[in-house]
Amino acid sequence: MRDYKKRERRQVSFNTEDAVELELLRFADREDINFSGLVKNLLFAYCMGQLNPQPLSASASPANPSVGAAPHLSVAFEKIKASGMPFDF
Repeated sequence: MRDYKKRERRQVSFNTEDAVELELLRFADREDINFSGLVKNLLFAYCMGQLNPQPLSASASPANPSVGAAPHLSVAFEKIKASGMPFDF
């Protein structure tokens, strides 16, 4: 097993040329969002089998014909908020 320091960091990259990823970056940059807490809660939900990952990029989603728009994004966030998980955002 790997030795860890008291605090470890992991980076997340966002493609600013992808409409969905740019919108996620803007959301993550909001001052009322605790990005670290949000990521940890989502990772925990995923580990517990409560989330199934879906393609997020507009260009990678064949079901999303309009690449420039991301109307499903707010619906996805509402589903996450309504999931009952203790998110701190």
